[in-house]
Amino acid sequence: MKKAVKKGSAQAKSFAERQLQEKQLSTMKTIAYEQQYMIDAVSLALNECFGFGEERLKRFHDAFDKKYAEIRELERSDTIDNEYAKAKIEEALKAAWGRYYQPWEFRYDFRVPLSDGREIKL
Repeated sequence: MKKAVKKGSAQAKSFAERQLQEKQLSTMKTIAYEQQYMIDAVSLALNECFGFGEERLKRFHDAFDKKYAEIRELERSDTIDNEYAKAKIEEALKAAWGRYYQPWEFRYDFRVPLSDGREIKL
């Protein structure tokens, strides 16, 4: 029979720390997976719609990795709300997209339809 673990004990703290580490690792895996999935989708679009071959795709991939790392570092060094990082990214996107730029609030307005016809905002 297992012994109960007292709340606040070193054993309980160790368990809580392990749970937190597992959650952080899971989050990092999800981010890495989604980053690669984005690269895959964009690579296919660039190849099929714009004729990017292997050399241009490799250059794109390297540039994407560099830019993504810069953005992640900008976020890591920012405050908890990432207001500075967000403002810098928005400024760069406005310049890049020009008249086709859409603000953050529009781009990140995610809504998920439910089976009962309702939708939830993420």
